[in-house]
Amino acid sequence: MQLAEQISFWTAVVLYATGFGLFVLALVLKKTRFAKPAVWACSVAFTMHTMSLVVRWIDTGHPPYVTFFESVSASAWFGVLAYMILRQFRHGFALVGLGVTGAVFILLGWASTPSYAGEVLPADLRSVWLFIHATFATAGLGMFLVAAGISVLWLWCEKRNGIVSKKFGLPSNEIFDETTFRYVLVGFLFWTVMLLSGAIWANNAWGRYWGWDPIETWSLICWLVYALFIHLHFTFRKLRGVFTAWYTAIAVLVAAFSLWGVGYVYKTIHTYG
Repeated sequence: MQLAEQISFWTAVVLYATGFGLFVLALVLKKTRFAKPAVWACSVAFTMHTMSLVVRWIDTGHPPYVTFFESVSASAWFGVLAYMILRQFRHGFALVGLGVTGAVFILLGWASTPSYAGEVLPADLRSVWLFIHATFATAGLGMFLVAAGISVLWLWCEKRNGIVSKKFGLPSNEIFDETTFRYVLVGFLFWTVMLLSGAIWANNAWGRYWGWDPIETWSLICWLVYALFIHLHFTFRKLRGVFTAWYTAIAVLVAAFSLWGVGYVYKTIHTYG
């Protein structure tokens, strides 16, 4: 890791942690004055995070998806990007940063534990399908992360009988639910593209489209988990609310496991680095 990348990365980590702390203070103390600096800290952290990824890309010569560190960091970046877009275009969702910054701080801490080292991509892996596959995998998880962040905020407010919602001018339960669904739907579409492009890449690299490798299997399980969510959303309106909020908050753990946790439990031909 170059010095410029190291400085920008750890500055981002500290600022994400600061933003999370300020979001917690805003919600616990019910003080709106903590919300603006929390958003500001998240915005500056995102800028520094972007710088760290750009430096890594320039240094390695390929998008930051190859190592475990790069994959987790890129997914966290997509999650914050999705949150920034949500905050910009939908009023009342700034406090979603509570769940997003908390999750990103944990993810970046986890990403930094094995190794920061960047690696040159082997010639046999240099395929446009790999980059499509990895981009949509990390972007999809970013969408799921924001959906979970919306659900965490909604559950926090629901537990306090709407007091927080009135204090901060948060949207109605229906808007919360519909926004969560939209992010899940986008993430689901991204995940679908990830599976299809991954199959094409696998055929080019290994001579088969699908081999029931543990990561392939768990990626399919994750796809089915979110497909079930979409089905429930359209079919059983009575389940909207607390049930779907808990569903998305837990489902993101399945997505994270399918990308990064499988290697801790199973032997797989999908490796980082």
